[in-house]
Amino acid sequence: MKTTILTSTPVPNSHPASESIPIRILHLILIANYLLVLILLLSVQQRHRFAGGMGIPQSSFVVLFLVLIMLHGVMMFRHRIPGQIGHYGGISMAIVSTMTLSLILFSRQSINLYQTAYPGPELISTALVISLLLGIYLVKKEVTVGNQYLPLGNSEKNLSIPLPENRYIHARILAEGGVGSIWYAERITDGVPVVVKVPIHNDEQTGMSFLQEISIWKELNHPNIVPVFSVNVLPVPYMEMEYLPGSLATLEKPVPVTQAVQLITELVSALMYAHERGIVHCDIKPTNILLTRDGVPKLTDWGLSRSGSSRWAVSGYSPRYAAPEQSRSTAECTPATDIWQIGMVLAELITGKAKIPSGTEPVFLQPGGGATLAIIHRCLASDPTERYPSAQALHEDLEMKTRNQ
Repeated sequence: MKTTILTSTPVPNSHPASESIPIRILHLILIANYLLVLILLLSVQQRHRFAGGMGIPQSSFVVLFLVLIMLHGVMMFRHRIPGQIGHYGGISMAIVSTMTLSLILFSRQSINLYQTAYPGPELISTALVISLLLGIYLVKKEVTVGNQYLPLGNSEKNLSIPLPENRYIHARILAEGGVGSIWYAERITDGVPVVVKVPIHNDEQTGMSFLQEISIWKELNHPNIVPVFSVNVLPVPYMEMEYLPGSLATLEKPVPVTQAVQLITELVSALMYAHERGIVHCDIKPTNILLTRDGVPKLTDWGLSRSGSSRWAVSGYSPRYAAPEQSRSTAECTPATDIWQIGMVLAELITGKAKIPSGTEPVFLQPGGGATLAIIHRCLASDPTERYPSAQALHEDLEMKTRNQ
């Protein structure tokens, strides 16, 4: 059966894509440097010995540099190898570079050898330090991905992502909800990490709701909304989105008021953009606000969103962040609902608790705290008509608060 791919406009210069090219170039430079060292070492027809008679033949260093060349060569294509190999490859690189560096730095005979064989021995030490740091970086990167999705020991053994095998590798499941499951994967074509969402059920209601989410989300193009790179309709509907390493849920709270207001201001600009197009998110909460490595917040998961052209009303909400009207028998979701939810997120960021603040919290007793409290209380008015009339009005108050800080 043919797979239909509908590609939306990609976001240029995404971090994962830009990161892989410099790393590969660095691997190539180190490989070239170590090859030169090997050639020069093999041209030296002598052996240097430690005091006490312990010999260190040139062959020992030749083996170490050969291993480093092999490791860098393998790790250049880390995106095409299993996650565990990449993990242990980074560990091996760090260990071997440390061993080689130690022998060079702490053995006078080794120093003499390299001064004889190589015109700039300090360049070797620098290259080995870079290899050590690169190995640590690769291990940290692999562990970060593993911690967010699955433990490294469980990756890929008993999991199969319901997607074309020739499109993704290194799939790890992130979460599973009532409608869809979220996967981490890497594209085979370029190794870019992405997040893929697929429906968890194959009934008509789930399928139509998922297609509605696709139709809404793929048209949203804003710096503070997670971009959809491509969508698929047949044989399995799914969305491919930007991979982001963190979220507000993992951010240590409370955060400074200045940082919290800045984050919320950026998110409200995304709401302004969506509301102007008749789209309401309906499920704003910390787990649905992802963070780039630079700390830029982006709204994700538009599965409960509504638009003026929505045919299928998707029910559901997150009780902790739900506006009062969402829990009524005739549940409602309007732009005022998004304003309530964004106000609850702001309150949690500042106080550490997802509840309407009393105003006696120490943060609100500080200079300027009253203005922040007033913004939160207006967002969290039980009557939707008493909240901010629009995301733009909220944005203006937040910007004024920022200027006065």
